[in-house]
Amino acid sequence: MRYPAFLRDNGTIGLVAPSFGCSDEPYKSCMDAAVLRFENMGYKLVEGPNCRKNDGIGISSTPENCGKELTDYYVSSDNDMLIACGGGELMCETLDYVDFDAIKSANPKWYMG
Repeated sequence: MRYPAFLRDNGTIGLVAPSFGCSDEPYKSCMDAAVLRFENMGYKLVEGPNCRKNDGIGISSTPENCGKELTDYYVSSDNDMLIACGGGELMCETLDYVDFDAIKSANPKWYMG
């Protein structure tokens, strides 16, 4: 078992939408409030391209785009941990598009979602 480092002060949180995105109310306002709260705590945030999309069917974007976003943000050194911004019911549709070999090779990272 590999354990990731804890999120450090002023660390960077990556936001991803491997299922539901925050494009409509009340989710959009809740996401804005959460982003502001984390920023006020001193963290930086980077949003994935699907976080505020709604061009999929019950999912933020296409399963291909969602799987790519999750892989890209997990292996990226531009964030220290990941939080899924919403949903999860249709994340199973994205699994064929997640590069698990790349994730396995990457430094471990906390992922909450």
